[in-house]
Amino acid sequence: MKRLATIILPLTLMLLLSACVARLAPNYDKAIADGLVTASQQIMTHFASTSSGTAASSFAQRDATYSSIIGTLDALALQAKSRPTPKSSVGDKVNEYLAKRGITITDTGEVPSAAALEQISITLTKMRDVDKKQGVTAFEVAAFKGQVVIYLDQALTYENFLEREGL
Repeated sequence: MKRLATIILPLTLMLLLSACVARLAPNYDKAIADGLVTASQQIMTHFASTSSGTAASSFAQRDATYSSIIGTLDALALQAKSRPTPKSSVGDKVNEYLAKRGITITDTGEVPSAAALEQISITLTKMRDVDKKQGVTAFEVAAFKGQVVIYLDQALTYENFLEREGL
């Protein structure tokens, strides 16, 4: 009987521990992912309509579009931030290991998609302000678009990862 207990106990512990899953990311939220897809379509449509440049005198025609897109991005960022992100000792250990190898990871505790959405909002706000003051050239539109595309890619990739991993 003692021998049977020494076999069953470790097996039982292994099964219990293998069932434990350490969460390292917030839960997937379909509403955020869908909102992000819609916002990216609106943003790309806006860039397409301004791609040849704009004049400050016609800014009033674009003002509502800027407000709508920026408001949507800010709301999505707030929703993404509001999801609880678990703190994990595993993440701390990974960061320690990387630090020993000379790689520094800044863990701000922010959800990557939320941080990216905030940066998109900041970029479009700057574009709006320049457009209102003096209009934007085709080159400036391309520059703003380039920066936004980088952040959109980050946000979409992160949210798609959450969905794919079933988190």
